[in-house]
Order: sequence, then structure tokens, then C-alpha cells
Amino acid sequence: MMQKLRACCVPCCKREKQELVHKFPADNDRAAQWVKILNVADFDGLPIDNIRKRFFVCTRHFRDSDYKNKASRCINITAVPSLNLKDLTDAEGLQRVIPPHVRPEMGHSSITTIAADAATVTTIDTLSKEAMESGSDKKNAASAPHERLHEFIEDPFSTETSLLASAPDPVAKVSQPLLQTAQRTLPNTTKVWRSIRRQSPTDPPLAKVPKLVPQPLTKPKEPIVLQRVKMLPTMAVRRKSVANSKMTQTELEDDQQQQHQTADKQSEQNEGDRQSATTSTTTKVLALLECTPENLQRLRRKLEEQDGILALNDRLWQTMDDGTEDDKAMSATKDANSSQFLTIKNSVTDETVRVSYVWLRDHCRCRECYNEATYQRSYSILDLPLDIQPLTTHINDQEIIITWNDGHHSLYTVDEIMDNRIEAYQKRLEERRAQMVLWDRDVITANPVGYASVTLNDLLCEDEMMNRIVGSLVTYGFAFITKVPANQQSTEMAVKRLFPIQKTLFGEMWTFSESKMDHSDTAYTNGYLGPHNDNTYFCDAAGLQVLHCIQFNGQGAETVLVDGFRAAERLREADVHAFERLCSYPLEAEYIEEDKHHRHVAPVIRCNSITQTVEQIRFNPADRAALKSIPSESVPQFYADYQQFAREVYSKELEWKFQLTPGTVLIFDNWRLLHGRMAYSGKRTMTGCYVARTEYQSVARKMGLIE
Repeated sequence: MMQKLRACCVPCCKREKQELVHKFPADNDRAAQWVKILNVADFDGLPIDNIRKRFFVCTRHFRDSDYKNKASRCINITAVPSLNLKDLTDAEGLQRVIPPHVRPEMGHSSITTIAADAATVTTIDTLSKEAMESGSDKKNAASAPHERLHEFIEDPFSTETSLLASAPDPVAKVSQPLLQTAQRTLPNTTKVWRSIRRQSPTDPPLAKVPKLVPQPLTKPKEPIVLQRVKMLPTMAVRRKSVANSKMTQTELEDDQQQQHQTADKQSEQNEGDRQSATTSTTTKVLALLECTPENLQRLRRKLEEQDGILALNDRLWQTMDDGTEDDKAMSATKDANSSQFLTIKNSVTDETVRVSYVWLRDHCRCRECYNEATYQRSYSILDLPLDIQPLTTHINDQEIIITWNDGHHSLYTVDEIMDNRIEAYQKRLEERRAQMVLWDRDVITANPVGYASVTLNDLLCEDEMMNRIVGSLVTYGFAFITKVPANQQSTEMAVKRLFPIQKTLFGEMWTFSESKMDHSDTAYTNGYLGPHNDNTYFCDAAGLQVLHCIQFNGQGAETVLVDGFRAAERLREADVHAFERLCSYPLEAEYIEEDKHHRHVAPVIRCNSITQTVEQIRFNPADRAALKSIPSESVPQFYADYQQFAREVYSKELEWKFQLTPGTVLIFDNWRLLHGRMAYSGKRTMTGCYVARTEYQSVARKMGLIE
């Protein structure tokens, strides 16, 4: 089948339709990054979801390295459009050979109902049957056993009809050589491939399996014994949670082998029961794939109405009780806690939430409980009754009025309660995060107008320029102030227009050169300085750093910036376990001078506790203290993980180099960006300062730029 042609949204393609196009990423952060890079006028004012549905980018705007391999039509998760954004001149994208659009054929599986005669009960380890009807509904196939059981329960008993008349003949699966077959995919599961072995010429011959012939039930009063039969793999997959359904090829084979072994043991255990059941030729054995407590109760009632007898296998009930034990515990807990919550429905959005009474009491904003002048609570936390209950509750025009059992009165708005739920808070955090552009060298050089670069005069005269600088720091992690007189005083004036300056062991404003080393730091030399974060030895590293080259006579000294958040996300995509370990290793850093010794222990990568997005990078190999905070058995793995992250940080794809000249002030996020400098010759004088993280975020929050 030929792939549908779609138009490319990049202006230079002029809406030309291409065979191979790519949607905007499902991840909002990456989708927003594409939008900023492409800078298409049609995107203005459109939500990310609408852009993702309406616009596509053709293959001519991606590099060969963006694809998994030459035969792949899928781009890597880190790929961004970076070729031919202005005009079609780059040969790499234009001459790409588009792989054919091929899809593997997937078979459909169905579940076969198993029936056994009372006189002859044959054990079959695994039963399967391939569905022969093309285009059959997967949902109906998955629910077929349950529907057959339901029909059986609802239909009246008759001695002229068979209980299992609709059941197909069972088919025994034999061992075969390796043959890849596609299994039916169920909702919320991962597609996997399993191997079925064909019988080898050297394997012993298989015993013939007698054909099972369904027998009609002649006497309605005869007892029926229900026994559990080992689930087929597809049924087992449906019973697993989504988190446990993601299996590798090896794990799947092991799981299947374990299932077969369990089925063998179950068959041996059931053999005694079957023999005792078949001593009387008037007893029937019914094997069901779907046995739930509700269905069994309905079956019992139906049999009693028809003067039948239901004999239940004890192991059947025990298995079901074990499977529902957790559900019962959760239900009991929910019932016990139901008296501690108030259910609220927003009439505007029809959204319903449950809010605990103790939370409501703690968030009372009356004058007795809250000081609006100081924005502080006015009571002791020990005075908050944990078992607080309302006497009366009234809802009036989106307001909630509660009289508590201690006589206190509280007033709330529905919007106030909805906005302070963790789900709403997390959503706002994720929306803010989506505005952040995680960049590399190609992204930042292709979009130089994205970040802020304002003159000192405009900054001093227009408040809007302050918003541009702080907004650029939030989005890109850096900003520039140009046309600043090359001296320390003018640099200080520019910074104080935005933030208060943080005083550290280096002072407030500092000036240094290779010939003036007031402190013991390699940054004061003229050698190569690799990308790193400052203040890893402080309990609270500086949030922003300011650098201004006020004098340079020589060669080299290019400034290097690396987006540490992008490096961390690349590591997470390449090796999530290494990423998680670097989030937990307690790494110690230190700074030692004649009369000072600063030391701090913290992970290399810190994530937000709510969104799990990267929040701080703490990478400075030169400032590491003696490694004594990690157990000996974990040390080799730590060095391997640390080097893996270092390779991402030092990657040429991420390094952005530029010359910082006198008159240009650079401000960057020290929690996000890593900075460095190439070696140089000649004389170079720098001035700068730090800004505390809390002061930077306070300004950004007042501007409405962060949550």
C-alpha cells in the first residue's frame, strides 16, 4: 500500500507533498523546540496539539544521523529539523533514498474453550487455535470466553442440548523449530515476538492425543465440578498491569517456559481430582477460561433453579481469593476513609474531586486562621484536629461554606480548591517546562533571534527589556547585555537593574586575570577550561553567573556553553539506569584555601520531585573531593556512569563556542548551563558576580514566567 503524501510546513518547500514526512513529537518539550526552530508564521497562536495534528516536516530537513539507520523511516527521539530551513541547498537531505513503507503482517489469535468428557479426562498442557476469519474484531475475540460463559448461564437447562455444543474441537500444540509468530496485541500491552519450536527429528515421538468429543448433559441433577485451567499466554498478558507487560524477548521465553512448567504441575495435581470425579460416569467436568466470583454465583443460582447441584473445587476459590485480596484491602481502606473526604463537583467543567476535611480545615483563610498582611498561618499545627468533621456544608454560587464540629466557620471557593490539587499543580509545572528550549549547537546557531540580547541603555530605560532578559534565562538558560562600558562598575549597574548580587567567598563583584590570582582556582589560568558548573562545593550553588570580558589582547579564549539539561536528557534516553544512578550517587565536592574549607555532598543530577524533570546539574570534575561517600562495590559503576555523562557534556554536538568581547555581558543559569573556555595567549581580564537562585526565581515568579 502506498504511503499517503503530505505537505511539508517548512516555507522553502512551498507546501510540496512528500512521501516521507514526520509529525511533531508527542513530547510537548520537543514539539515546542521544533516550533521555535522552524519559526513558521502559521504556528502563531496555535496550541501544540493543533500544530501536531495539522503540520508535518519532510525528510529533507533532517540529517542522516537523525535516523536510526539507512533502512529506517523513523527519526531518533533527539532529532530536530536543522537542514534546509531557509532554502533547499543542503545535499544531505535532498539526495536521501527513502526506504520503502513495509509493514509486517500480523496474525490474529483466538482463545479455544476446553471441554473434557467425564469418563475420559485428558490433560493437555497448552491449547491454541489460530483464527481463520480475516478482519475479526480483536475486542470481540478477547471477550469471547466470557460471553460464552454468560450465554451458558442465561440459557435455560435442557436435556436435549449440550452445554458445550458451541465449543470448537481443541487443538494440541506440539513442539516445533523456532518460528516467529505474531501474538494478538491487547490494550495497554507491548507487542512482543515469541518463538515456537518445531519438533526436531531427534526428539522422541509425541504420544497421540485422543480427540475430545463433547457429550450432552443428560441429567440436570448431576453434579458439575468447576476446575481452573492454565490461562493461555494472551489471557495472562491481559491480566498483567501495563508496567509489567513490557517484556524483552528473553523474558518472554522464560515466562512461557515457566507457564508450561506450572501447567504440568497443575495437571498432575488435578489428575487425582479427575480420577475421583470420573469414578461415577454421571459426573461432568467443565473447564472454564474465565471464572469470576460473580459468574460462579450466577451459575450456582441458575443450577439451583434447575434443580442442579454445583460442586466447587476448593482450589478454585482459593486462587480467586488470592487474586482479589489486594482489591478487598483497597476497598476496605477506601470505605474507611470515605468519611474523611468531601466530594466537590465543578459545575463549569463537570470535574469531580475528593478533598480531605483536614486539608480544608488547614486552608481556612479567615482572619482567625490566616494573617493576610504577612501571608502566614496564625495557629499552631498541633491545634489542627486530624479527625475534624463538618457539621453542615453549603454550596452557593461556586462557594463552599462549612461549619466544623468544633464550631469554627470556613469559606472556600471551588476554583481555589481545584487550583491547589496536585494534579492541577503538576499540569502547570509541565506546561512551564514545555516552554523551555533544550538546545544544542545546531539549534542555537540556527535560531539566534530566540534568546535575548539587549543594550544597556534599553535595559535601563524600558521595563519590557527586563522581562526579555529574565524570559530568555528561563527558556534558554542565558542572555546578553550589549554596549556595556568595559569596567566593573558598569557591569554591576547592569546586573543590579535585574537582581541583587550574591556575596560569596569571592566577594560581590570580582575582577581577575591570569596575572592576578586572588583565589586558588584554575579559572584564573590561561589553560583550557572544560565545561563545568560553579559552586558545587556550596550547600546552595549560585543560581546565575555573570561574566564580562573587559580586556583581551591575544588569541583564543572562546567561551563554551553547554545545555546541561539537554545532556542529561540525552543520557536518560541512551541509558536510563545510568541516569537514575547519577541522580542518587552522593558525590562530594570541596574548595580549600588558606583560611577556608567549603564542602558539600549531593548527586550530579537532581530532578523535580513532582514532575521528575531535571532541575539541577552539579558537574565539576576538578572540584571533586576524595571519593568516600560511595560504597566500594558501587565505585566501578559510578566511574562508568560519570564518564558516560562526561562524554555527553563534552560532545561537540552540544558545545556552543563564541568570542566574548569587551562590552558584552553574559548572564547564564549556573544550575542548567555548563560553561568553559578555550586556552588562550596574551592578556585577558574578566569581571563578574553571582546571583542567588532564590533571588533569580523570585524575580521570574513576580513576572509570571515560572510557577
